[in-house]
Amino acid sequence: MIRVIYTSEARLELNEAGAYYRRISKELAQEFKQRLVAALEAIRRNPETWRRLDEKYRRKLLKQFPYGVIYHQPEADCIEVVAVMHLNREPDYWRGRIG
Repeated sequence: MIRVIYTSEARLELNEAGAYYRRISKELAQEFKQRLVAALEAIRRNPETWRRLDEKYRRKLLKQFPYGVIYHQPEADCIEVVAVMHLNREPDYWRGRIG
């Protein structure tokens, strides 16, 4: 199975989003987590399916939440998540994180 790794910035964004939804309700936080897991499973199954942002990076949107998972596949058995991006932020802010 393809493993998923997160950059430290992506992990921080994920934690911040989870904390935000927990402040609203446990149920909403759980739904966010389920949608994220479903998105990651879809990426694992078909990493080249989702919208290409450039030659290397792609974005998979979460259902029912204003977030996208920005990722690339540096190796055949690995997906690297570089951002768990709120879609109302500046669209290309995450590009400053990549080489």
